Amino acid sequence: MSRRMTLLRLLFSLIIVFMLFVSACDKDNKKKPTIPSMDFGVVAGTVYSPGRAVLEGATVSVGDISDTTDSNGRFTLSGIDASDKVLVNFAMEGRASTQKVVDISEGRTSYVSATLFQVYEGTYSGTDEINIDATIALNIPAAAFMTTDGQAYTGTVRADVRYFDPTDPECLDTFPGNFSGIQTDGSTTMFESYGFVSASFRNASDPSQELQLAEGKEAELIAPIPYSLLENAPDTMPLWYYDEETGNWMEEGLASKVGSYYVGNVSHFSYWNFDHPVVVDDQATLTGKVTAADRDDPIAGAQVVATGVVYAGYTNTYTDENGDFSIVVKANSTVKLQAFSGTSASSMTGEIATPDGGQSAAVDDLVIQDRSFMIMGKMVDSEGEPVSGWGQVFQLNIPHGDMGFSAWLTIEEDGSFSVNASHYDNTTSFDIIFSLSMRGYLYSAAIPFVVPQPGNVWDFGEITMVPGGILTGRIQSDDGEYLGDKWVYFNTVDETGGEGGHFSAETDADGYFSIVGPPNTTLTRMKASIWENEANYVSDVLSLNFPASGGTSSIGIITVYYIGE
Repeated sequence: MSRRMTLLRLLFSLIIVFMLFVSACDKDNKKKPTIPSMDFGVVAGTVYSPGRAVLEGATVSVGDISDTTDSNGRFTLSGIDASDKVLVNFAMEGRASTQKVVDISEGRTSYVSATLFQVYEGTYSGTDEINIDATIALNIPAAAFMTTDGQAYTGTVRADVRYFDPTDPECLDTFPGNFSGIQTDGSTTMFESYGFVSASFRNASDPSQELQLAEGKEAELIAPIPYSLLENAPDTMPLWYYDEETGNWMEEGLASKVGSYYVGNVSHFSYWNFDHPVVVDDQATLTGKVTAADRDDPIAGAQVVATGVVYAGYTNTYTDENGDFSIVVKANSTVKLQAFSGTSASSMTGEIATPDGGQSAAVDDLVIQDRSFMIMGKMVDSEGEPVSGWGQVFQLNIPHGDMGFSAWLTIEEDGSFSVNASHYDNTTSFDIIFSLSMRGYLYSAAIPFVVPQPGNVWDFGEITMVPGGILTGRIQSDDGEYLGDKWVYFNTVDETGGEGGHFSAETDADGYFSIVGPPNTTLTRMKASIWENEANYVSDVLSLNFPASGGTSSIGIITVYYIGE
């Protein structure tokens, strides 16, 4: 063989290899799904009364976004900008309000709960000395109040006061912010609470008008030390107030131990806390992973909370993209761990002994059992007006062998809907379509969808619904007879996709039919079937190419074959 022929063959082989490589890359690129994402986060959770009774009618807010808890105490706040520090406010008349701090990521749901306790309510003359005795004691000098604009206030004062025992887990669910604070030197420290107090004062005639202590006035605050903490309670204890503007606890002043009480003076009112700093040498680390049940899928962005068993406090952290976490706890102590993925939670662990200061220890996986998630949105017509009725969301063109995704929907008068749904794989993505039964069927365009992590919320926002496209055709048997006055059904080959992948119509006397489906959409792997006098007729696999909204096109003649009774 000549050298020229050898070089030509070599060149030809390289071209073939290159073409195969490009073809393989092209196939790989086509296989990659479009990964949509919400460019905002969601906060969801539950509000309780003491005794873990759910609390209906509480207001939960982040900035201008607010919701009222439903009959199950649940709330959902959507459209929140991503931030590592979002302040969530909880309020209800007659109960001590509180504030929680959460981390918000795009496309993910952060879970938070709160317990709202009833407050001690009393009214007092603003010109007299005020002495309040309600588990805690507050002693306020005469003529001590001013309005927020600095004017002296001498009218009737309404007091809302509540003491919280930090050894009571329900009280910890009321604790504002996190169990850490900023010391007078500007450094941040973990702390262990020995008791905290909510105290606010208002104009009794106009409760919207807040009152504060006037310049130079102080109130004496006396709070009991929980019995289980009394033996080791320090003689002096830093006082901390909660700053609702920043979500930080700030050190200010000292309290002294007098018998079984701490006594200190405060110059303004908010939440006040008797906290003992936990220094670095007293801190340790626990590491682990959060997974979903059945498949052991790692859950990214899950919140992990470590609650002290023999100390009053908790810390929290979030898992990374691999579901791994590392959380700081008090050393040489005991804690319990629990993980939250959106509104789904793992079981709380048993007591875990924490390692020595500066040391780390691994723990077993925290498993989220409930893989369900929530989808929500609002349906509107082409004019932007809300539509209502019953409908469905379904996966478009489900691959052979997959279980598919679909869910039934109830759309309220304002167009809103929310429903819990599930899918076997919380890591995949595909296109979905919404349908609505409203004097015929309305459909959305195809929407890219990522199956949310367990417990998370996917908010589709406004979904425009339009009339479907009309597809006509004619049915004949394999012997050429047109099948008139029969019901013809169109289903996916392996019966997946729920009702959204099913269509039906009655043929006229000459075998003609028309069906309405999602506009500008092709449904693949479909088949037509007729059940007649206990005989079953089925077509070959076909595609349904629906035209634009309101348009009509023909699929032509479809032949169905007898496959037995």
